[in-house]
Amino acid sequence: MIKTLIKLKILKFVLIGGVSVAYAFKRYCDQKNEVKSKKIKKPSLLTR
Repeated sequence: MIKTLIKLKILKFVLIGGVSVAYAFKRYCDQKNEVKSKKIKKPSLLTR
């Protein structure tokens, strides 16, 4: 019984940690894409 509870708590922490890492990675990628899109948009405005 106690081993099962410990395993469930460890699993809960692993899942929460995985979700938080995935969220942080997504925000990092979104920021990189935003910077790239800003760099791409500037030359297109100059060509008009």
